[in-house]
Amino acid sequence: MVLADRRCLACAIGTDPNRVDPKLVYWTAAFVNMAVLTGFALAGVRHIRRGEMAHHRRAMTIAALLVVVFLVSYPLKLMLLGREDRSSWSTLSVGILRFHEVCVLVMSISGALAFWRGRRLARASAALDTHDAPPADPHSRAAHRRLGRIAIVGAVLGLLSAGFVLAGMFART
Repeated sequence: MVLADRRCLACAIGTDPNRVDPKLVYWTAAFVNMAVLTGFALAGVRHIRRGEMAHHRRAMTIAALLVVVFLVSYPLKLMLLGREDRSSWSTLSVGILRFHEVCVLVMSISGALAFWRGRRLARASAALDTHDAPPADPHSRAAHRRLGRIAIVGAVLGLLSAGFVLAGMFART
């Protein structure tokens, strides 16, 4: 029964049941990575709203590390598997891909800036770790929050658009 199910799935996506396209495996793993990192980032937002700074920092650091995992894996994927053949992609599919790439770029830049601002806020807070220490600079906190929100929106839109890109890739195989 399992073999029959695999053959039906292979027929549904138009591939040989005994051969898996390594590029689709890579992009499926990248989609899962994007989903997990977006989940950690959203959990980080929930933690900071509850006042759980350490949990917020941990969740956001894990999300940032997952971005780094992708950034390291992508050049390796290009070297080992090459680029996708987009000659059969529709204009809409390419447009969705470009939108996704912009979302990921916005997420990466604003997330890196938010991370940098957060580290500066944490260092300032640690240096003034006394009961009568003044609160963190409101301008720095607001900038960190604003950059973080932009990164979250980029991550969520990037994840949604990645789902459409991946579905299109499966449909074309």
